[in-house]
Amino acid sequence: MIVGALGAPQDPELDRLLGADGAQQLRAELAARARRWAAAAAPGHAFEASTLAAARAALHGHVGPVLLAAPDVPGLDARVAAAALEDLAEGCDVVVGVAHDARPYVIAVPHVDSELAELVEGSFDGGVLTAFAERGLTLGMVRHERRLASAADARALVIDPLAPPDLAALVRGRLRLLPDR
Repeated sequence: MIVGALGAPQDPELDRLLGADGAQQLRAELAARARRWAAAAAPGHAFEASTLAAARAALHGHVGPVLLAAPDVPGLDARVAAAALEDLAEGCDVVVGVAHDARPYVIAVPHVDSELAELVEGSFDGGVLTAFAERGLTLGMVRHERRLASAADARALVIDPLAPPDLAALVRGRLRLLPDR
C-alpha cells in the first residue's frame, strides 16, 4: 500500500529547479512507479492512502503481512518488498526502510491490526529504536534509499549511476529546458 504520509513534504525549491510543470511531471511519475510497485508486491491488494490510519481502515479484515511505502522513493523495487517480507517471515516484529532524511520510506508489519506502524509513525522525529527496545520488539531493516522530493534530491539523482534511467532522463531533460541563471 502506498501511504502519502510516509512521503516527504513537497519542496518548493524542486518546482523552481524543474519548473512547476516539470516537478509535477516528476511527482506523477514517482506516484505511478509506486503504484506499479504496490500492484506487483500485492496483486489485488494494492491501495493508496493519505495516512496510516486510512491505510489501516482500507485494509480492515486483511489477513497477512502488510507493506506500507512512501510514494517518493525511486529505488522502491521488488528487492525491497522481498527483503521486508523475508524479515517478517524470519520473526521480526516490524521491518523499516529508512530514507536519507531519517524517516521511513517503507514499513512492514505482520498484520494490519498491528499498532507497530503507528509506533513507527509516532517516532518520525527520532527515537524509533529506543521505542522498539523498550517494548522488546525485534526490528528488521531494509536498504537505505534516497527520496526524490527536493531540489537537492534531483541534483543527486542526475549524477547517481544507479538511478533509474527514466527518472534521471526526465530530470536531466527538465534541467536543460530551464534558462541559465
